[in-house]
Amino acid sequence: MNHLLLELANTRQTYRKMLNLYWITIVLTAILEYAIFLMEAGTSPSAFFQALLSQAFCLTVVTGAVEILYRYRKLQSDWLLILTGIFYATSIILMNPSIGIVPAIYIFPILTSVLSFNKKRIVAAFALVLLSFAALYLISPELRLTMQPVHTIGILFLYTGTTVIALSITSSGIELLDNLKHATEAKQELLVKNIIMDKLSKLDALTSLYNHKTFHEYLEKLIDQHERNELPLQLAIIDIDNFKKINDTFGHWVGDIILMRVAGIIKETVSPNDFVARYGGEEFAVIFTDKTLEDAYDLAEQIRHKLSVTLHPELDSQAATISIGLHTYTKGHGKEGLFKGADTSLYAAKRTGKNKTVVHSAFVDPVGV
Repeated sequence: MNHLLLELANTRQTYRKMLNLYWITIVLTAILEYAIFLMEAGTSPSAFFQALLSQAFCLTVVTGAVEILYRYRKLQSDWLLILTGIFYATSIILMNPSIGIVPAIYIFPILTSVLSFNKKRIVAAFALVLLSFAALYLISPELRLTMQPVHTIGILFLYTGTTVIALSITSSGIELLDNLKHATEAKQELLVKNIIMDKLSKLDALTSLYNHKTFHEYLEKLIDQHERNELPLQLAIIDIDNFKKINDTFGHWVGDIILMRVAGIIKETVSPNDFVARYGGEEFAVIFTDKTLEDAYDLAEQIRHKLSVTLHPELDSQAATISIGLHTYTKGHGKEGLFKGADTSLYAAKRTGKNKTVVHSAFVDPVGV
């Protein structure tokens, strides 16, 4: 059975409401039968009240047993509810066998079985109702006198019709929940696809770092936060030294391998709060947050040193070095000022021998720290 239906059928709130309904039925039954007693003549008051108390006691015992199993054993059984409903209906019929319509009360356990969302259980409840009615018909002379053939046929049609309606309700419920399940699954698949597409649109395909566009979006937000809260912010632009020579000498496929290794070393060195992107070609960009300029410089140097000692088999066991330009953000300078400072520092690193980190100064020419 559909797992959604199982969850619905086993809902504790639904079971609790059915038990409450049974308790209320005990009171309503007593009131109804007392009203019938007042309208009918010939019944001894003492005999009536004795029968009424016996019925109420039996119903209370049965319902109390189901209540205890539910409350203390956490037992929720559709069969218990159905059998309890049959017991209720049987007791009411036995108390009022002279009322021709009273066997119609047997539709109650059939309707109760709908809560199971199980067609076999509904059919089983219908079969139990037929057996119970047949048993009562055989053992109760008053019921046989009351139930003329046309009444019996009508009651049987009522049981059958109620069962057909119960089966239809269950089929509709199953179909509805199946449609809901498929719609939910389709929506989840679309959501996952959108998330994947959104992620892919933000990442560089080769290095799995953030791409140029996403880098600028993130940097703009960080600069806005800095302008409002003056949070520390540094930008490092990293360029692989002599990358064109690597491509020309060893091939572009080797160049791609070097790009991926450089990306991996950068990503594993920076802190989780830092933002790494492939800026374009052989250039990478790192935004350092929540750090002093000295801390950002130390991390940049760690990246540079790791690469300077990493030997690549594809480069005949040579290293691929990098140059880094580092600039700290100054309030009011904007994104262009931050990039200009980092670019100027990177150019200085390239011009003065490569394989070094240069920090930009607002007052003097860029120098290595």
